[in-house]
Amino acid sequence: MLRTTMAAGLAGAAALATAGTAQATTSNAMAPVPNGGTGVRLRWLGIAGWEMVFDGHRLLVDPYLTRQQYAGPDGTADLQRPLEVNKRIIDWVLSEHVTGAPEFILATHGHWDHLADVPTLLNHPKWNGRRIRVLGGETHLNLVRAMGIPAAREADLVLVTGGEYLRYPLRSPEKPRPDYTIEVFRSLHSQLGSYGFAPAGTLTSRPKKPATIGELVEGGTLGYQITVADRLRVMFLSGTANFAEREVAGARPDVLVLGASGNAGVHDYFERALQALGWPRIVIPCHHDDMVTALDNPEVHNTVNREVVATLQGILGNRGRVLDPRHLEQFEL
Repeated sequence: MLRTTMAAGLAGAAALATAGTAQATTSNAMAPVPNGGTGVRLRWLGIAGWEMVFDGHRLLVDPYLTRQQYAGPDGTADLQRPLEVNKRIIDWVLSEHVTGAPEFILATHGHWDHLADVPTLLNHPKWNGRRIRVLGGETHLNLVRAMGIPAAREADLVLVTGGEYLRYPLRSPEKPRPDYTIEVFRSLHSQLGSYGFAPAGTLTSRPKKPATIGELVEGGTLGYQITVADRLRVMFLSGTANFAEREVAGARPDVLVLGASGNAGVHDYFERALQALGWPRIVIPCHHDDMVTALDNPEVHNTVNREVVATLQGILGNRGRVLDPRHLEQFEL
């Protein structure tokens, strides 16, 4: 998501809390809230990035670790700012936190703060020889190609558009049932106080190598739901603070990872998302930090807009709970 201030998210959220609390107190008895023991662990990588680990499997969503400065002197996004890659931070995270290669990288959209580190990760020596499939839209995959990946990884760029229901591993006599599934949902980008966002656009072919953050265009937005065997459903509407309500109709995740800022132009965003998804038992906000403080700086935890946690809990009420994740700290669902 491209945003200029964290206040944009609060503008769209604060008005929902009172009405949401009133509705929640009259809700039916809720299902038990998971309190660990599922074997499914999440780690917030900052902004909209996530690691999900279970049963020897690992998936990453929007793994952006560089956290470069993006604003100009006036505090608004400078789309002409040169792209940066912080290889020191990437090396550190892969050595100390994300200590194995994923089976899948799931891209929600093309903006730099979601996609820009993916090629560097795919080229990283720690991941050499490991098969990693990247799921994304046409624009997202064209940007990954343009930023440079090994030729051997081209075949593992997997085009998805929304509606796909994938299983892992592939069906075989030895594996009639999957270890997990990935559902892909068409989604929407956040709409800020101006009702728009930037940089917008799509790419139907590989562009020249991007040099600025503005060249990483949105290219459509996706959401994902990962179902671990028959025990837990985790939905990532994490890349933006908007969603396509009719696209997720009928989905009932146990855990919802929800983009939390930049929704000033979206009507009743939090309340509509929770209601459309059947009031998930656990809600985890993200994309509510300052986007630039380095991950190895202890102050990064203090850049989070934690008013979002209280707002979401007020809407969810006694139906479930809202977690307050800390950067790079793994927790079990």
